Amino acid sequence: MKRFLARVTVLVMVAISSVCFMGSTSETKAATTKGQKVTTYAKKFVGNKYRYGGTSLTKGVDCSGFTMKVYKKFGKKLPHSSSAQRKVGTKVKGGIKNAKAGDLICYSGHVAIYLGNNKIVHASNSAPYPKGGIKISTNARYRKIVCVRRVVK
Repeated sequence: MKRFLARVTVLVMVAISSVCFMGSTSETKAATTKGQKVTTYAKKFVGNKYRYGGTSLTKGVDCSGFTMKVYKKFGKKLPHSSSAQRKVGTKVKGGIKNAKAGDLICYSGHVAIYLGNNKIVHASNSAPYPKGGIKISTNARYRKIVCVRRVVK
C-alpha cells in the first residue's frame, strides 16, 4: 500500500509540474509584444548597406527608409522622412526612460528603432559596417533625442 501511494504521489507531482510548465510556456509567448517582434525583424538586416534615399533593406537604405520598411512588415505606413516620422504613432511621455522595444527614437535629422537597454538599431551612414550601414548602437543617447514615438502596441 505504501508503494502504491508513493507512485500515485509521484504521478500527481509530475502531472502538476507538467501543467505548470505548459502554463509558463504560453505566458512567455503571450509576453512577446509587437514591439519585440519589430525589433527581432529589424535585427535581421544588421550588416546591410546604407544608401541615402534608399528603401531596400537588403540593397541599401537610409535611416527613415529603414524604419519605414521595417514597420511596413507590421502593417504600419510611415513617411520616408525622419522629421515626418516624429509625428507618427503616439508620443511616449517621459521620453527614453519610458521607451519600449519597437519605439521610434527620433533625433534631429535621424531616426532609429529602440531595442531596450539603451540600445538602438538603425541605418547609420555609408561607411563600411560596423561603423556604418544597418547596425546596433549600444548608446541610444549618443545624440540629443528629440522625441520617442510608439507606433505599435
